[in-house]
Amino acid sequence: MIIDLHVHSKYSFDSTSEIEDILHMAAEKNITYLAICDHNAVAGSLLAQQQEKIKIIPGIEIDCFFEDKIVHILGLGCDLKDQRFKELELHYYDELRRIAWERLAKVEEFHHVKLDVDKIKSLSHFDGFSNVEIERVLLADCDDPYLLPYQKGAKSANPIANYYWDNLAIGKWGYVELKLPDFREIINLIHDTGGVAICAHPNVNIGHDLESIDKLIQAKIDGFEVYCSYHDQDDILFYENIVREKGLLSGCGSDYHGVTKPNIELGQTNCQGDMQAIVERILDRIYEKDI
Repeated sequence: MIIDLHVHSKYSFDSTSEIEDILHMAAEKNITYLAICDHNAVAGSLLAQQQEKIKIIPGIEIDCFFEDKIVHILGLGCDLKDQRFKELELHYYDELRRIAWERLAKVEEFHHVKLDVDKIKSLSHFDGFSNVEIERVLLADCDDPYLLPYQKGAKSANPIANYYWDNLAIGKWGYVELKLPDFREIINLIHDTGGVAICAHPNVNIGHDLESIDKLIQAKIDGFEVYCSYHDQDDILFYENIVREKGLLSGCGSDYHGVTKPNIELGQTNCQGDMQAIVERILDRIYEKDI
């Protein structure tokens, strides 16, 4: 069995893939279980659930603050029609619009360039723009030696994400604060709507920090995304030990974004183990919450 429980569609601000195309690719790759987990949005998952060829686990990926960090928490098996998810989405897009011009100004000042705002807006699929559109125009149109690693060098396989992590994330010169919910609020929301909460690609956000891991566990996180495209074997072994020792769930997802993260393929989870056992444990835990 092949599963991918962390996939993004065009209903994420930073992805462009159509649901139909994702489902077609999933069928070609013999993926049995799929979870569309768009950033703070549920329309893609709800649309995918209308077909029966691929088994769909309802999903969402929610951006939230964890102390001085931003973490992403997957909600699997939630009642995505709950009005609170719509309110979450509206707030998130309001925040993207609120910080857009300040973020653009920081990028232009740093690179001593004036970017084509109309071109930036034309690349967006919501009423506003985000770092993704800014970066796409910057990397396409700006002749700055600083950008060469992202345009042609070692970081060019995943340029949008790499530029963001290096320059726009918390603590970097280009960071502009988003007003996001607290991680405990999000874990509670996921549980309240019948789902399980999985910390997405944990090595990206918290690394091997046992204190942070313990705080998430104390807040009733259900599991960690042990298997993902960002984890090497050392990361996998580390998080396998965590979930085994603590009796938690193992997440298994690629974080597929289509052309926005071109080096990540659907189904690329780096999992060599028993995927059927992973998904059955998740489904069992969701079912327990429903009865």
